[in-house]
Amino acid sequence: MRLTDHTDYSLRVLMYLNQKKSLITLNELAEKLGISKNNLIKVSNQLAKAGWIDTSRGRTGGLVIKAETGSMSLKEIVLKTEETFNMAECFSNKKCHCTFLRNCLLKKSLNEALSAFLEALSEKTLNDVTVR
Repeated sequence: MRLTDHTDYSLRVLMYLNQKKSLITLNELAEKLGISKNNLIKVSNQLAKAGWIDTSRGRTGGLVIKAETGSMSLKEIVLKTEETFNMAECFSNKKCHCTFLRNCLLKKSLNEALSAFLEALSEKTLNDVTVR
C-alpha cells in the first residue's frame, strides 16, 4: 500500500508541528521537510479545515498544532487525508475491465490487507510517532 504524497506531507507536517509545539512558518517547514511551499499551503489548509492546526497570516504568522491533535490515531489522520484506497481498478465505482471480476479472490485478499493496515494505524497516535 502506498499513501499519496498529500497524506505523506500531512503526516510529516503534523509530526514536525507536534514535536516543536510552537508557531512554525511555512518557510521553516519547507526547508526542514523538503516540501514545496505550494504543497504546504494545500496541506495546511486541509489540516486547519479538519481542526488539527491553527494558522495565522502575516509577518508573524505560521502554523501551530492543537494540543488534542497529538492523541489522534494515525488511522483517523490517514482516513481524512487519503482520497481513496482503491488498490486495484475493481475497488472504484467506475467500470472495471477485469475479466476475473465475477470470481475474483484477489479483491478479498486486498481488502483484508487494507483492514490490517488500518487496524495497525489505529493502534498508534501522532504522539507515538513523534520524536521528542
